[in-house]
Amino acid sequence: MADEKATVVAALLSPEHRTATAAGDAGSVVRAARKALGWSQGELASRVGYSQATISRLERGSTRAAQDAVLLADVADALGVPPAVLGLATARAGPAGTNLDDVRRRDFLGGAAALTAAALLPQAIVSPAAVGQPEIDQAWRALERLFELDDLQGGAQVYQVADAMATKLGAALNQGRFTADVGRQLAGVAGTTMEHAGWLAFDAGQNAAARSWWLETIHLARDLGEAPTAHVAALASMSLQASGDPTRAREASTLADAARTAAGGEATPTLLSVLAAREAVAHAQRGDAVAAKAAMSESRRQLDHGPRADEPLWLQFWSPADLACHETRVALALGHPGIAETSARAALATADERRFPRNHAIYSARLGSVLARRGQLDEAISVTADAVKRIDQLSGSRRIVADLTTTVDHLGTRSYAPAQHFATAARRLLAAA
Repeated sequence: MADEKATVVAALLSPEHRTATAAGDAGSVVRAARKALGWSQGELASRVGYSQATISRLERGSTRAAQDAVLLADVADALGVPPAVLGLATARAGPAGTNLDDVRRRDFLGGAAALTAAALLPQAIVSPAAVGQPEIDQAWRALERLFELDDLQGGAQVYQVADAMATKLGAALNQGRFTADVGRQLAGVAGTTMEHAGWLAFDAGQNAAARSWWLETIHLARDLGEAPTAHVAALASMSLQASGDPTRAREASTLADAARTAAGGEATPTLLSVLAAREAVAHAQRGDAVAAKAAMSESRRQLDHGPRADEPLWLQFWSPADLACHETRVALALGHPGIAETSARAALATADERRFPRNHAIYSARLGSVLARRGQLDEAISVTADAVKRIDQLSGSRRIVADLTTTVDHLGTRSYAPAQHFATAARRLLAAA
């Protein structure tokens, strides 16, 4: 189904259909989406329960058909396109008392096996009781599953699961029965889950919730003297959050240094690479080119050591592609668009799209933005469209939506008709995500 949706969105953003999508021409959009799926009018009609003649009238632009909200909603469902693209202001309500967000959340939790916190975690943690080593092992497996979901989708829906898991693990830590050794391990998995709940909140655009979870992680580590890895991860994540705001550049650098200090002798080369890259962005935003370049060199040197076999879960995302993405941010902050383009191309070329589709979409948006600024508009449209066509899968990540929206808006300001048409069409898809 995801492949079908990507095929349809790619067709709607193509030069042939971009203008119709931008204008909200329901008939043309339906015809383009139907043909992209290889369906005849009769096949679409049978899927939505209408006659072939009705579909024909809709595609021909019949006013009556184009204003039939029920027909348009049914056709949108069948074609897998956002209802707003067919001119509907909002999606149809689900069963009595539910809205679209409720339906999506229910479908997400019910459609994939064991995604609720209660199903993922052992019963002794869900309803605090005697916790032993088997329960700790299962809790770590649940967290690994959460990381997998984050890599694939992330955003608000996965955050709901992480939030519940972190809450239940915190309750088990306070109310459960366990030995001292098991308690230390429970604190470790609880702290790591709390930190990741913060990360997912950040990805979903819920910055206050993210900071709350990260502070909770730090308090847990300090109060119990456990979960040092989670403590370091929380500080590193807070540094990334701060680095997104140029007015907080000094804070971003301070937090990265605090993470390095908290790690002490346990800091791995991968961790040191991550922290140096985030410091480089902070230095660049403050206009300190010398410090920024030195930090990027240090990040690259540490990355060359390669990951350790016992690398923490949260560091497994770091790769040459992520380092190149930070190099892009540094170059843009220092006013070096040529270097930014080279780095942005390297980030996209080396990204693992299959394992980290969200990051790949971010790199596409960043490259599209750089190319747009440098006047390479046709390639900018093509690269950005590759990310937009997957927005239905990635819409929970507000970071991705924000990056794509910025790039699309920039394309829309150019005095180049294809860029303007693409921007208008893409905005409709992003707004409906």
